[in-house]
Amino acid sequence: MRVTTGMIFDSGVAQIQSQNSQLMKSQKEVATGRRVLAPSDDPVASARALEVTQSKSVNALYTSNQGYAADQLKLVDSKLSAATDLVTYVRTRAVESGNGAYSTSEQLSIAADITQQYSALQGIANSQDSTGEYVFGGYTSNTQPFVGSLTTGMTYQGDQGARTLQISSSRNLPVTSSGDEIFNVLRASAGSAFALSSAGNTGTALVSGMSLSAYNNHAYDISVGAGPTYQVFDSTADPTHAAPITPTVTTSGSDTTLNFGGVTLTLTGAPAAGDSYSVSTVASAFDIMGNFATALQSGNTAVTRFGGRQAIAGMDAAQDSISRVQAGVGSRMLEVETQQNIGSSLDLQYSETLSRLQDADYASAVSSLSQQQIYLQAAQQSFIKVSNLSLFNYIN
Repeated sequence: MRVTTGMIFDSGVAQIQSQNSQLMKSQKEVATGRRVLAPSDDPVASARALEVTQSKSVNALYTSNQGYAADQLKLVDSKLSAATDLVTYVRTRAVESGNGAYSTSEQLSIAADITQQYSALQGIANSQDSTGEYVFGGYTSNTQPFVGSLTTGMTYQGDQGARTLQISSSRNLPVTSSGDEIFNVLRASAGSAFALSSAGNTGTALVSGMSLSAYNNHAYDISVGAGPTYQVFDSTADPTHAAPITPTVTTSGSDTTLNFGGVTLTLTGAPAAGDSYSVSTVASAFDIMGNFATALQSGNTAVTRFGGRQAIAGMDAAQDSISRVQAGVGSRMLEVETQQNIGSSLDLQYSETLSRLQDADYASAVSSLSQQQIYLQAAQQSFIKVSNLSLFNYIN
């Protein structure tokens, strides 16, 4: 084969460029600490590294959600603890109100205190998180859940939902609780019930006593008409109030006693047409506190004592309700902590796998870099020697 001068130059340049390319690759390995710089360097390792990187990114998202969940649950727990302290205080005041030596002014002082505690409980029930969403509103987190006052009654505007966060591939964790479940579903102890006056009543009649005999645990609504007349509706059996029950009514002085469905209910005072009352095994903390404050303001000993007993039973039920929800929150906090530990272990495992697949062996990489430098220098020196071989050097 005839070798021309041009071929010698082209070959020399090609060899130098090849050595430069190898040197650059070795230099990048040393600079980045990675041996797989492109899929072509190791197709199998590159594909596996992509899968592990994606898994690592998903795990990072779960870790972020776990942090949000932990913060939200801590907030809920702190609000529930505050609610527990408040209902415990109200219960103490209810016990105190039973002191027969207390004067009317002292009872009114307790009533003013309970009114303030009512507003404080409403504030807790309307708690917001750092983003302004209502903690106890269910899915309707942008709507204030509890609206009203002691004189008009409290209305719940949320729903029964609980917002969730996905903290792992298989777990959506509830991070809030419905305020209706916590504050509006207080259950009386077995064999008892709550008897309450509606907040919007305009008459002076208040519940001063109740006894149960063969009570069926149904919810009853009592409506006052002109006269006065009384109609009772079994809301459990007849939720549409289509079939009113006529109770047995007896009066004695300012007291009116109604008998219906195994319930004997005594009202003290003069009811007004449109007033209403209820008997049920389930009640709202706000209704119980409102009735207690109104009873204290009545100045009637029987009404005050009955309101105090109802308040004690109601606050006991409130403590049970809050404790039940708080226990669930504590369990979920522990679950988040467990998932955080699992996530940390997974992240470390993914990092180790990526290191094994991609990271360079520095001893080998540095050795290769030095070797490539020698090869390049040799290629450059040999090109200089070969390029000087010419017959024209011998022509004078």
